[in-house]
Amino acid sequence: MIWAEATREAFYSAVWRTVLDDHGRRIVKFPNDLYVYRELIRRLKPQVIVETGTAEGGSAAFFAEFAPVISVDLQRPERPDERVCFVVGDSTSPDTLAEVTRLVDGRSCLVSLDSAHYSHHVRAEVQAYAPFVPIGGYLVIEDTAIDAYGIESQMYPDGGPGVVAKELVEAGMFEADTECERFGLGMNPGGWLRRLR
Repeated sequence: MIWAEATREAFYSAVWRTVLDDHGRRIVKFPNDLYVYRELIRRLKPQVIVETGTAEGGSAAFFAEFAPVISVDLQRPERPDERVCFVVGDSTSPDTLAEVTRLVDGRSCLVSLDSAHYSHHVRAEVQAYAPFVPIGGYLVIEDTAIDAYGIESQMYPDGGPGVVAKELVEAGMFEADTECERFGLGMNPGGWLRRLR
């Protein structure tokens, strides 16, 4: 499995952490994954993008080039992008979810889950955020390479995001879009999920 080894090497080299937006904020994602996001957003034209796991705010700013963004994390980034609506709080708390629901206001969403990668947390996020995704829309569970390629898997003894992505596919509500993995090198194998029902 050449792509698994290449992805592990790219991850541990940390070169992907050098990708910056136009304002110098780090976009903490592999460049290939950003390209796939751009393709999806341009094709689907979501009315809003919901992201969990703001980190430095670079990916939220990237997403804001294409659609309004709601980004959820325990704290605001140091240099927030004024185009992004930041919701501060635990992504799975009832108060946070109520605020995100109010902000989404029935609009069609693309959802990116990239906060804590413990399977129990990702499962709770899926339960909270999957309903925002319309049939034919996408829920992206980030960093499924933790499970698929063994990247930092020792930190997740009960499994990481990949475990939850597989559960969703097995339940028949979503299917993994392998076309999104055609570049090989990426952190979300099996995590680009198209809603079926």
